[in-house]
Amino acid sequence: MGLTDFIFNYVLNLFGQLGYPGIFLLMIMESATLPVPSELVLPLGGYLVSMGKLEFWSVVTVATLGSLIGTMIDYSIGYFGRPAVLRYGRIVRFNQERLETTEKWFSHHGNKIVLLARFVPLLRTLIAFPAGIVKMETKRFLAFSAVGIVLWDIALVYIGLVAGQNSAAISNTLQAYFVPIGIVAVVLAAIMVYRSLRKKSDSTG
Repeated sequence: MGLTDFIFNYVLNLFGQLGYPGIFLLMIMESATLPVPSELVLPLGGYLVSMGKLEFWSVVTVATLGSLIGTMIDYSIGYFGRPAVLRYGRIVRFNQERLETTEKWFSHHGNKIVLLARFVPLLRTLIAFPAGIVKMETKRFLAFSAVGIVLWDIALVYIGLVAGQNSAAISNTLQAYFVPIGIVAVVLAAIMVYRSLRKKSDSTG
């Protein structure tokens, strides 16, 4: 069994154990701008649907509810102003430059960008911050967000369902996400060890 197959089976088994609550929590995290890719979570949910372990509309429902809660977290942070967003941004690696870019999108395209942004990776979660900053009407924000989120969730879960006949499709996605992350983790660990050894060497020298 290759590395990709091992990762695929491991993550698939993990998702099988987590079930609907796991998808719900992961989608809250994703929509709260934490590093959880819906492009991976939802197709895996769809794959489990193809195996008969989960039900299609139940996956879509819990994913959508989780996304709405997560996006309201970001909207609420934005509601307290840019300083609150930037303080939160330090935690989730969201900087002022990204905020300014998102604000420009929002100012150029108006409230409808809340809907359209839901189909653009990364921007789909960040758009909640400027919506909160300008204090966009909460009902309108939720309505526009819900439409985009539901369509996005249905599409990605369906992709996973179709790909259920070909596990290589999702294995390639896993490889694209996890192998580079693993390499970066190893490199960072090596740098930290090197610096630690160097400090010890300097202190004893």
